[in-house]
Amino acid sequence: MTVPYLFNSHGLAAFAHYVTLETLFAFDLDGTLAPIVEDYSAAQISEPLRTTMRRLVNLAHVAVITGRSRKDAMCILGFEPHLLVGNHGSEWPDYDASRNDRHITLCQKWCNQLKLLLSDVHGVEYEFKGESVTLHYRKADDQENTVIRITTAIRTLEPVPKIIGGKYVVNLLPREAVTKGDALVRALNTFTLERSIYFGDDVTDENVFRMSDVDVLGIHVGKNAQTAADYYLKSQSELLGLLNSMVGILESLRIAVKKEES
Repeated sequence: MTVPYLFNSHGLAAFAHYVTLETLFAFDLDGTLAPIVEDYSAAQISEPLRTTMRRLVNLAHVAVITGRSRKDAMCILGFEPHLLVGNHGSEWPDYDASRNDRHITLCQKWCNQLKLLLSDVHGVEYEFKGESVTLHYRKADDQENTVIRITTAIRTLEPVPKIIGGKYVVNLLPREAVTKGDALVRALNTFTLERSIYFGDDVTDENVFRMSDVDVLGIHVGKNAQTAADYYLKSQSELLGLLNSMVGILESLRIAVKKEES
């Protein structure tokens, strides 16, 4: 089934139906709000997009659900969403009180083992984030062979981790770790909301796009024939204009509500 482009009459009508003051607007970070960069630690959100996101936060509930740690994500965002969830859904604002020590110990063990197993493979960077580990191989000279080496090494780990691919990354999580889909459901319950628009671009976002028991409109940033999202944007550059349109609609709705209340 071909995923339709959002900017057509049917797509825009469906999208407008979801743009309400009672909608949770949820976003992935890298590749969605922030562009993918060679040095993952240097990622930033453009100032125009930050300005629009700050306006959105003042109008409706906004959540960011990212594979990064909350600490790293906060440094990148430049605005404060109502909810920031890190580690693919595991790391919440009350993180210190709810950390899974067994998962942290397991991920640290995997990270140390992989550094030894792949010590002769150049261009791999290891990001230990507590309840997950991400291996970055964008800087590898032979990326195809590097992925094979990484995959082979991962198969030797005990217990075998959950593997989620991405753009020049391999994410490792404990088998029973929560997903971004789990995080979105919890976020909706937190705000007592029943519907969401979710923007994402990566394999980790497919957990959200595939949900059938939650009212979520999934929008994939970038054309991808394999995505389960409802619609797609051609590129990240289209997101800013769409967000500005959302903000305009929400501002009009807010004015209408105030008039009714007065």
